[in-house]
Amino acid sequence: MKISRSVFRNRPFKFWFSGILLLAVLLAAGCGGNASNLENTSTGAEPSQTVTATQASPALYTFAVCGDNRTLGIENGVLPRILDSAKARGAQFMVNTGDVSNSGDSPELSRYKDLVDGSGLKVYTVPGNHDIGAGGVSAAYASIIGQYYYSFDYRGDHFIILDNADDSTGIDAAQMSWFEGDLAANAASPHQFIFAHVPVADPSLPSSHAAGETGAAGLQSGQRLVEDARKYPDVSDFFFGHIHAYFAYKLDGINAYITGGAGAPLYFPEGSGGYFHYLLVSVRADGVDVEVVKV
Repeated sequence: MKISRSVFRNRPFKFWFSGILLLAVLLAAGCGGNASNLENTSTGAEPSQTVTATQASPALYTFAVCGDNRTLGIENGVLPRILDSAKARGAQFMVNTGDVSNSGDSPELSRYKDLVDGSGLKVYTVPGNHDIGAGGVSAAYASIIGQYYYSFDYRGDHFIILDNADDSTGIDAAQMSWFEGDLAANAASPHQFIFAHVPVADPSLPSSHAAGETGAAGLQSGQRLVEDARKYPDVSDFFFGHIHAYFAYKLDGINAYITGGAGAPLYFPEGSGGYFHYLLVSVRADGVDVEVVKV
């Protein structure tokens, strides 16, 4: 309800003054409500939408996640486009969830390393099953890419890179012991993010191309991974590759994402997550937003 002053224009003073008195009586009696209520009634749902937008905290920082480019993703230009897009969108760094090559040989790994090093965007790499060679050990990977599992910190948050690329063994005992200690040591971080190549299996996944596909050890270590992570409320999200598509699901209440659309052949039709993409993750003081960016 909004009163226009033009209604009273060129009217006798007595009529104008009576109108003002009447309005004052109505407001005093509570019949008209306060001014903000009157405005909210006239604008419908807009005020609540505006409040929601203004109450959302700004992003403290952003990072990108992609996976499964293989050598084809370099040749077809998908991975270069992802790197350019992530930089343009303000990502401070990127995590690649693995399968950065076809066979893990030195020329292929070097081609990937040269591309990401020259991109101007810091890239942390997870070993994938196509990268590690026979038996899960690759001298080329260690010398060109670096460690198989490690962790790093950014803006007070903790990032854990795991090696479960050999599904027949999963996460071995030594790595699991390191993971559990690292997780506990960083329990005071606002967020902990966990990255691995092979997704932890779950009935909600539309693919069996997940931990345990080639052996019980992979399945069991994946389950233990989730059990350990669930002990710490600051564990925000899991990120995996391996399945050449995009999926989001839950692992015992923790958000989990599969991003395998960085250039390798796609496994699913577009309507089911089969498209080239990466994830842009915005970390806020009160939450984490994950955006799927098609390329």
